[in-house]
Amino acid sequence: MDRTEPPEARSHHLVDTLRLWTYRVPATHAAVLPPHTQHPNPLVIGDSVVASVFSPGAIYSVHKATGELQWFSQLDGFAGAQVVAADGWIFAKSSKTLYCLDAAQGTRQWSFSPIPNSRETIYSCPTYHQARVFIGDRAGMFHCLDAASGRLLWAKKVSTERNNQVNATAAIHDDIAVIGCNAGLIAAYDIPTGRELWQQSIDGPCVDEILAQRGQVFATTADSIYALDAATGDIAFRRQWPSLQVRAVTLCRDSIVSVLRDRTRRDAETLRGALVAFNGAKDLFHVPAAEFVVAIRFHEGSGLIFETRLDGLGIVDPATGGRLHNIHRDDDLFSCGLVDVDADRIYAMDMEGTIYALRSPIAS
Repeated sequence: MDRTEPPEARSHHLVDTLRLWTYRVPATHAAVLPPHTQHPNPLVIGDSVVASVFSPGAIYSVHKATGELQWFSQLDGFAGAQVVAADGWIFAKSSKTLYCLDAAQGTRQWSFSPIPNSRETIYSCPTYHQARVFIGDRAGMFHCLDAASGRLLWAKKVSTERNNQVNATAAIHDDIAVIGCNAGLIAAYDIPTGRELWQQSIDGPCVDEILAQRGQVFATTADSIYALDAATGDIAFRRQWPSLQVRAVTLCRDSIVSVLRDRTRRDAETLRGALVAFNGAKDLFHVPAAEFVVAIRFHEGSGLIFETRLDGLGIVDPATGGRLHNIHRDDDLFSCGLVDVDADRIYAMDMEGTIYALRSPIAS
């Protein structure tokens, strides 16, 4: 894709004017996998910035203040789009194995391959909750593991229908784990026992992260956003938009914000859509979206939405949809994964494998 004009914003910032340090991951072919979750990549963990590098497949940790390399761990395949940190551990995945790494040194504690000696068996990302890790696989299974040892506690086949791959990422509500699959089904399981609690049919494959908030879980397909009662699976509401498909979703404090794209236009270079916000049946705003949006993420600390595009980063007001800041390069595209924010810094990794610490324009 050629260089593009930046979208409208209150303020524009060049990457070089905000850059504090960079670290270039060596021998990188394509560092960033488009995310299907709300988790940033890289992720700030204490004094470290930890990145999951898609190809050649590795986890890198650099110092948060300086960008100096701390450690790296090679994986057995392409890496996922995120890592999860809990209790001094990092949970990361390749295309066929889930790993538990020591967060301080990157040493491997255990690994789990649901289908040994097979290629690309895991597209799901891990979810951690109270000393357990949950992940799906492409054979239709949903696994619950002991986080300390990697021991399998239980595994359930979510659906026996065709195309039953479990590529979504689970949400947790109380003692319930909720997962989606490609067969157009959402299912909930009792965490201590693995007993199925409910199932709910939806209108297509669910490959994104299930999100949870205030007793509801939210599942997306290409055409719809569903809100389900987390305890029963009953549909609280379903939102659709004529001629628009769901591209990305984030939960804010009192609203759901989504990027929609025009389903009638086939040219990926000119796709444009809408940025919408709603609370149940109440619409809060409906404004034009920037082109080339890959993902959005609400950051609780700042109260703002961080937008990842193929051509840069945006910082968006979740109350109006207005773009407060746009961060881009003047001479090239700046394509990153979902960013993390810590104090007055933004941490990002671009497609070439450069990890950035940027001064946040919010603090300016």
